[in-house]
Amino acid sequence: MRYLIIMIIPVILFLGGCAKMMNENQCLVADWRTVGYEDGSAGRNEQWLAKRSEACAEYGVAPNMDQYLLGRAQGLEAFCQPRRGFDLGSRGNRYENVCPANLEPAFLNALQDGRGLRDRRAILMDLERAVSSAYADLKTLDEEITANTVTLATAEDMTNQERIDYALDLKNMAEERGRIQSDLPKMEADLEAARYDLDMYVASIAPKYPGAL
Repeated sequence: MRYLIIMIIPVILFLGGCAKMMNENQCLVADWRTVGYEDGSAGRNEQWLAKRSEACAEYGVAPNMDQYLLGRAQGLEAFCQPRRGFDLGSRGNRYENVCPANLEPAFLNALQDGRGLRDRRAILMDLERAVSSAYADLKTLDEEITANTVTLATAEDMTNQERIDYALDLKNMAEERGRIQSDLPKMEADLEAARYDLDMYVASIAPKYPGAL
C-alpha cells in the first residue's frame, strides 16, 4: 500500500501542474502581445485572459492588458477567415462568438458550409453502417436457418417439444429475414440519395474552399 501511495503522489502532482494555465516562468517572461495573438488565432474567448490573469496573480504578475488585447485583435483577424470557419464547422468544433462584426458574416457562412458537409458525411456514414449491418444480419440468419433446418431434419432423439421449439425458432428467423429483406431496398435507396446529396453539396462549395475537399 505504501508503495502504491508513493507511486500515485507524483502522478497527482503532474496532473495538477498540467492543469495550470501558465506556470511561474511563463508568467514572468510572457510577451503578452504574443499570448494575446495565440489566443485570438485559436478562436478563444475573453475568459482566457481572466484565466491567465488568475494563474499569474499567484506569482505576483499582472498581464499587460493593452499588449494582450492588441495581440488578440491581430489573432482574431487571422482566425476569423472563411477557410478557418469552414474547417471549424467541418470538424464539428465549437465557435465561441469571438469574431468582430466586419468579419463575422463571412466566417459564419463558411462555418455553416462546413457544418453542412459534416452533417451530410455523418448521415452517409450512418446509412452505410445500417446497410452493412443489415447484410451481416441476413448472412447470420441464413447460417442459423440452415443449421436449425439440418438439425431438425436429422436429429433422431429429439422430443416433440424440442421439434416444436426448433420450428418456432425457424419461423421467427424466417420472419426476421423477410423483414430485413423488405427494408433493404429503401435503405439502399436512401444510401444512394445520401451519396448523391453529398456529391452535389461538395461540388457546390468546393470552389469556395480550394484544397479543403
